[in-house]
Amino acid sequence: MRRPELAAVLALWIGASCGLQALTTRAADWFVMTDELLYERLAISIARGHSPLPRVHDTFVPNVNQLYPLLIAPLFGDRLVPHSVHAAHLLNAFVVCSACIPAYLLARRVTGHVLAAWFVALATILVPWLVLSSFLLTEVAAYPAFLWALYALQAASDEPCGRNDVLALLGIALAVLARTQFVVLLGVLPVVLLLLEGRAAFARHRVLVWAYGALVAGAVVLLATGHTASAFGTYGSTVRGNLLPTDSGRSFAEHAAVVALGLGILPFVVGVAWLLANAVRRDAFAVLATVTLAALLLEVTIFDLRFGGGIVRDRYLFYVAPLVFAGFACALVEAPWPRWSLVAPAVLVAVGFGVAKLPRYDKLNVDTPVAVLDDAVVRSAHTLGSARAVLVLATVVLTLLFLQAARLLRRRHLAVALALLTLAALPAETAYAWVRLFGGPDTAGRPLTRPEADRFAWLDQTLGWRGSVTLVPYPTIPGDYWGSVGSWWDLEFWNASATRAAYYPGQFEETPSTFPKLHLRFDHASGAANVSPTDWVAMSAKETRFRISGPARAEKYNVVLVNAARPWRTDWLTFGLTDDGWTRPGSPARIRVFAAPGQRTAVSRTLSLAVRAPEAAPRARFTVQSNVATWNDDEANAGTVVGTIRVCVPRRGYTDVRITTPLAALTYGDMRDVNSFGFERRLGVFLSSVALADEIGPPCRP
Repeated sequence: MRRPELAAVLALWIGASCGLQALTTRAADWFVMTDELLYERLAISIARGHSPLPRVHDTFVPNVNQLYPLLIAPLFGDRLVPHSVHAAHLLNAFVVCSACIPAYLLARRVTGHVLAAWFVALATILVPWLVLSSFLLTEVAAYPAFLWALYALQAASDEPCGRNDVLALLGIALAVLARTQFVVLLGVLPVVLLLLEGRAAFARHRVLVWAYGALVAGAVVLLATGHTASAFGTYGSTVRGNLLPTDSGRSFAEHAAVVALGLGILPFVVGVAWLLANAVRRDAFAVLATVTLAALLLEVTIFDLRFGGGIVRDRYLFYVAPLVFAGFACALVEAPWPRWSLVAPAVLVAVGFGVAKLPRYDKLNVDTPVAVLDDAVVRSAHTLGSARAVLVLATVVLTLLFLQAARLLRRRHLAVALALLTLAALPAETAYAWVRLFGGPDTAGRPLTRPEADRFAWLDQTLGWRGSVTLVPYPTIPGDYWGSVGSWWDLEFWNASATRAAYYPGQFEETPSTFPKLHLRFDHASGAANVSPTDWVAMSAKETRFRISGPARAEKYNVVLVNAARPWRTDWLTFGLTDDGWTRPGSPARIRVFAAPGQRTAVSRTLSLAVRAPEAAPRARFTVQSNVATWNDDEANAGTVVGTIRVCVPRRGYTDVRITTPLAALTYGDMRDVNSFGFERRLGVFLSSVALADEIGPPCRP
């Protein structure tokens, strides 16, 4: 490539990036949980530990998708997280738009036509999936990485030599480091070379033969030791079970149709038709693009059927768009026009539209950005069946119009018209995706562009960026499951100092297994904890299970920051309550108050309780009884009742405070997880707060 041409491509990249960052930096909040939280935690770990290895909660995790965290890690330095996130969104624009460079080089190589290469480069950075660059997601880096890998594979196919084989392997490694799903390219490359060269491929690609021999040997060892899944990191579960589920054929067609819709339908039909026709003629790029397209479509189809509830996650498929555009560009500049080869892609897309679910969402769904078009199509057609018919008809009509235009119009005129129409349709789809993204609240229920995120960074503001806090998740908003979950996501996402998370096993663990968890246990006789990971603990002010000993440093948004004494212990521990703080009908609850370390005699302590009855209860009576006092009340149904009771804590061990009530009324479901929250329960009274006063009273006698 000549210098002026290279300079022009770089200018396109910089100009497009500057334009895109005006949109990406408008997103000032998280949107995709827990994906964004994971990649942010990985980046913070790299910045704090100066190690490229994937660590979350100070623990090594088997994550392969490490390229994007490595790119954004320098931005998560000695500053508040909201500023780092803004900088990452700015960088996203430049990273994702860099895809135009390998797209241009690939198209220039396979078409030999400068204008065709410019068309592919422009189309590559106009697709609606660019809306994903508003988030901390691997797709941002994976898009250009995938295209660099395909460019390297194309070079290895065109010009067999050791250097190109090494570049192909490095390109695949880069792509896999960006997204684990691109491990499929390891299968694509040998298939392409065998289709193009037959047995001669073994002699022409000795580097690849040795490399693949080593990979096969490694795979055999992993298989023999039962560690095959571990090689895929967090995606290890995808290689277990049925790898070809039922309904794969129908879903394959639907996936192809969704991608076609995102590309404007006709460019997909014509581009794939050219690829198929020339793959039969053993054109190197056509074979590479066809095999890659089929492999990715099949891979994502199987994944969606097994793990995605059957919806089309085009978020994992949009990487093929530049390959389709390159095929489309080849069709525009090379005679003759595709004719009979149009049948296969047109039928595939039409069948896909005929069975498409066309899901409709209140806001942009990150897994399927193309679904923003479904709402408009279904709304205009009035019914799902009519919408399907419209899309099938559009596919057939556009294909027939193309055939007719190819007969009636001059080649150059039609090529220019099709290119311009494509470059007009793509930004229209993309703009609509951005409108849908910014037009409603984000996942946390806040305006995506104005979350006032600085107020959530209060842990870092209190302790500094390099502080270390253990989060102990528990409902902060009783009766609001997702609001409580979101509050803990906020606390971890916006604070670099939130380095650990501790749980009672199975309770309030609303993060996947990718996030290592400490499991808390307390000695029932002494209150001693089994772990003491940090000096600071963030606990819910509504916590009713235990209270880590230590003075409170700050409290915001129903979360208390405690300067924990080491080794950890609890001031009190409850028994007989539900995990979210309710008494059970006919069963007394107990609050066990432990003696303080070094306590020399029995002393008086004051226990404060906030008690509330279910909204459905007409009247509530409850009794709180310690070893020296009794508190009776029957006004809990009027609101939350706050009271205190004196407790005589022995010199060693503990004393129990009993809470009883005859009440049994319906209330919301158990907030321990999303599945249990959906079912109402019959319970007694709710302890919305338990607190043991720091002041030590006079000696007492139980």
